[in-house]
Amino acid sequence: MSLRALLACALLLAAGPALADPAIGKRVDAVFAGDAVTLTEAGKTVLVYRTKPLDPATEPGRANYVGVLYAPDGTALTEDRPGDHPHQRGVWWAWMKVQTSGETVADGWYMKGLSYFVRSKTFLGDAEGGGTLTVEVDWMVNSGPELAYVARETTRVTVRPLKSGARRVEFDTTITSRVEALGLGGSEDDRGFGGFSIRLVDPEHLTFASGGKTITPNGAAINAGGNMGFAWTGEAAPAWAVGLACKANGQAVTRWMLYNDRSMQNCVFPGRAPLVLKKDEALHLQETLVIRPAPKKKSP
Repeated sequence: MSLRALLACALLLAAGPALADPAIGKRVDAVFAGDAVTLTEAGKTVLVYRTKPLDPATEPGRANYVGVLYAPDGTALTEDRPGDHPHQRGVWWAWMKVQTSGETVADGWYMKGLSYFVRSKTFLGDAEGGGTLTVEVDWMVNSGPELAYVARETTRVTVRPLKSGARRVEFDTTITSRVEALGLGGSEDDRGFGGFSIRLVDPEHLTFASGGKTITPNGAAINAGGNMGFAWTGEAAPAWAVGLACKANGQAVTRWMLYNDRSMQNCVFPGRAPLVLKKDEALHLQETLVIRPAPKKKSP
């Protein structure tokens, strides 16, 4: 896959929300079920947002994430609960260290000691043909003798209408502490991964680019640009390229964990050292995903 495809995703990320193609005239809508919300466009599934765990007895923390994200042609671009890393989800945000008063009480990455209770879910369409799913979520730590309410989350997922065959999905999350000191931190190693992540299909055949340069994963956290482009190589690869940009409290996240083996892709925030929020203090996360057609391969 050419560098041009990856850079085109970065340009779309920087361009801002796109208006609908007048010729398309198709609207984004939502289908509500007991355990998920499916966002659609013209009847085709865009993504499935899980609001309750499929197995609450064994995985009470497996909720509040996108299970499957689809390309405009219906190709599934993410995996949920892959066999190699069953704790990974399609598109999700989590930290290994969830702390109260400096003590680690839960692990949202491996879903230990933390449950998400989605207490409301609403959808609102917009004048351009897109729409926003809003979920209000309570974070409950269940590692002690009693449930502890540690954070309130509001996440908005906005799907923009197709433009020139490209799709834009925006995530906006505010996590507000409900305890005196809520800490969120990444893995306890020099990678420090945690935060917003995506488990793309067929990672062994991914290519990466940022800031006009090809990026090569090396098993460590990489300092790169604020936009990362992903594309697949191979005859059977998805005919799509994906761009991702992340912000935390308005600042671009430029540290990345990238993998060419079977694992997730992560814009690293805040790293190993936890970010500590005082009671009623909030962390604001913003992420933008752009899915666009990959350039057609030239005939030999």
